[in-house]
Amino acid sequence: MEDVVVIDESGTHLGLIRLYGRAPRGERAYATTLRHYGKNISLVAAFGTAGMGASMTIEGAIDQAAFDAYIRHVLAPTLRPGQVILLDNLSVHKSLEVRRLIEACGCRVLFLPAYSPDLTPIEMAFSKVKALLRKAAALTVEALENAIAEALAAISPADAVAYFQSCGFRVPDQSA
Repeated sequence: MEDVVVIDESGTHLGLIRLYGRAPRGERAYATTLRHYGKNISLVAAFGTAGMGASMTIEGAIDQAAFDAYIRHVLAPTLRPGQVILLDNLSVHKSLEVRRLIEACGCRVLFLPAYSPDLTPIEMAFSKVKALLRKAAALTVEALENAIAEALAAISPADAVAYFQSCGFRVPDQSA
């Protein structure tokens, strides 16, 4: 099972804060956020049973050039022959260059069925990352980058195995 690597993207921004707050009875809860938080920050990451792997952030949306650069310079150096790279059906994932770069590492490319976020364990990992980013409530790009790094590191191997199992993957016992 450690041979499956799921790749996906998630967007975030500087105005990301908790959706709900608490305060003592009779008092208001206050939070600070930015109204005009600028461009989105896109996170591209690899996810396996060991946790989050090769990742990259970029200002704005992921386009073909950015995704190709991620595969070439960030993901490819971490791949081992025999791994299966699982991608959703985003158009930038389907380029011949992406397939060529991954297959040159001795890996296979598989695509998820359309509209199937319940089959990809990285969606649950991104949910935890987003919750941690809301808690961090970063107000500068540097603080957001640091919060993203900390959130990615917070996805433990136990979390990863549970997310894969929840999506129907058979994961061998890791305790041996």
